[in-house]
Amino acid sequence: MKKTSRVYTACIFTLFSLLLTACGGGDGSGVGDTTAPTAAVHFPATVALTQTDSVLVTGAASDASTITRVTVGGVDATTSNGFANWRAVVPLTLGDNALSVETTDEFSNTDSAAATLTVTFSDPLLVTPNAIVLDSANGRALVLDSELDALFAVDLTTGARMILSDPTTPNAANPFIAPQDIVLDAANNRALVVDSSLDAVVAVDLMTGARTMLSNATTPDAINSFGHPQGIALDATNNRVLVVDTSLDAVVAVDLMTGARTIFSDATTPDAVNPFGYPRRIVLDAANGRALIADGGLGAMLAVNLTTGARTILSDAATPDAANPFGYPWAITLDATNNQALVIDTNLGAVVAVNLMTGARTILSDGTTPDAVNSFNILQDIVLDATSGRALVVDSRLDAVLAVDLTTGARTILSGAPTTDAANPFRTPNAITLDATNNRALVTDAGLDAVVTMDLRTGVRTLLSDDWMPDTTNRFSYPNGVALDVANGRALVVDTSLDAVVAVDLATGARAILSDAATPDATNSFIAPRSILLDVANNRALVTDTSLNAVLAVDLTTGARTIFSNTTTPDAVNPFSFPRDIALDVANDRALVIDRGLGAVVAVDLTTGVRTILSGPTTPNAVNPLSYPLGIALDVANNRALVADFRLDAVLAVDLTTGARTILSDAATPDAANLFGTVRDIVLDLANGRVLVLDDSLNAVVAVELTSGERVIISK
Repeated sequence: MKKTSRVYTACIFTLFSLLLTACGGGDGSGVGDTTAPTAAVHFPATVALTQTDSVLVTGAASDASTITRVTVGGVDATTSNGFANWRAVVPLTLGDNALSVETTDEFSNTDSAAATLTVTFSDPLLVTPNAIVLDSANGRALVLDSELDALFAVDLTTGARMILSDPTTPNAANPFIAPQDIVLDAANNRALVVDSSLDAVVAVDLMTGARTMLSNATTPDAINSFGHPQGIALDATNNRVLVVDTSLDAVVAVDLMTGARTIFSDATTPDAVNPFGYPRRIVLDAANGRALIADGGLGAMLAVNLTTGARTILSDAATPDAANPFGYPWAITLDATNNQALVIDTNLGAVVAVNLMTGARTILSDGTTPDAVNSFNILQDIVLDATSGRALVVDSRLDAVLAVDLTTGARTILSGAPTTDAANPFRTPNAITLDATNNRALVTDAGLDAVVTMDLRTGVRTLLSDDWMPDTTNRFSYPNGVALDVANGRALVVDTSLDAVVAVDLATGARAILSDAATPDATNSFIAPRSILLDVANNRALVTDTSLNAVLAVDLTTGARTIFSNTTTPDAVNPFSFPRDIALDVANDRALVIDRGLGAVVAVDLTTGVRTILSGPTTPNAVNPLSYPLGIALDVANNRALVADFRLDAVLAVDLTTGARTILSDAATPDAANLFGTVRDIVLDLANGRVLVLDDSLNAVVAVELTSGERVIISK
């Protein structure tokens, strides 16, 4: 009986096991599956910045069982393949939006944070802020942006930004062209802006933003016309503004009512004593009956008598002594309570305090004073916010307004839009390539003379190689194109000023010359090399040279250069005009060269160097012509090349078979959100369904979704 019972029990267990297996359990699926689906975000990134109230999020999910639902920030994602890939359009609120991806399978296994990302919905971005004035009555600062030709209002408490006046706000009348400085004329409910291209003072209504002409070459007349006005200060007591003009080397007085101009102080008015060198900005020191002028040419601060126009040196390298001499004083504000002027010095990267009586100089804030937190980059202007015990500084590289504590010199960002932090901001980004193995992009920056790495998920920037990292050997002069040479653990950087290809170690940043006029010899020397690609199969790099109008082949081992394709090699058919960027199309045994002069994509046979026009002004037709193409990336999966066009501020898709051009992303496609500034270069990040576009006006990397063309900023 016992044996029979055991057999019976065993049979029942076996039957149950078979039934369980048949139902999908017991093998890591079915009722035995207790694990929620995993997920990854592809677009935009784990950190992103947008100026619109929604964002497209795409990604992938996987599970042993059937996935039944994916949500992003509570919004159901859509899919055509069982959530192997998915997408969702998620609404945003102003500020930081922490979004979670939630996944669920058929057995109700749920992970409420299978992936996370933070998308910042930002106010309109500052691009090149260059002047600032306080409008305390309205609790704001007014900031000029020379790139956008705009006047921003920045909330003094929150840092929130809005556009008060630009070419379309409130209308198109009297638009700025090159706004330089601003002063408040509160009694007349306006701000006064000097514009160096208009050679004018423009009045802007403080409520509506409407612009009217106060003074230019025809208003009220042509007497004492401006040459290149740069700075402005209000002298309400004398019913005038004082305008610094760097072309005239003069201070011009402008009547507040009529706009009439008179020369107040120049090399002959009232005399030739202490003539200006390069007067840049001006502030009124009414208590002492004078105006104070920052003069970059003299490396000095001058005092100008408000009655006579006579000039005296208040502070320079010899006055009162040589301590903390100016490098290049650029802008100035008055801090009368503390008996000092605060001077922006662009060479020192500092705010310098100048005693109003003695002219003695002390450093209030710089890269080491009081510390390196939120260090300045390209300082433009400064204004006092005495109520809050701070100065406000605009920095055109950080694209931000910084607050500087008047006691400690400590810096905080009042209004800006960094995607991660302000560390290692781009200055003049030129070219970009992908280092997928290390989950990063490599960006060359001519302003920094550096190769900067950018994390593909977070956008965090670090310096890989610059003047001091890892040492001073083979410093860059103007790094331009970049290509990855994985097999040799290096990046190859074209330096246009050095006329060289520089090898940069991917681990250490160490630089070595692979090819220049002396390495290995002077044969076929570069003149103006621009871009580079790796042709591993032929153990060479291909380099475009805009002066030679050629593509040169560089041996990856020796650095020897040969002419691969130019006006005579292999023939004169379809000669280059200004070859700019280059991409490898292995499947078609060709390189694709962006030619700026031709406005074309030129196909170059990898064996013969023969050139054919793949896509040009009339090839295959005139639809969506290229205007000023600078960068190209290959999107083989979609049988197209993607071209960054500087003048169109667009990414265009070029069919690899026909050459037909379509717009992937521009000011109208898919919409006007997150507009490009000036696109410079482009690289494909296929794993994340996007291209990365360098924008040197935004000093940012913009991610563009490959299907919709939607844009977001992932590193700024």
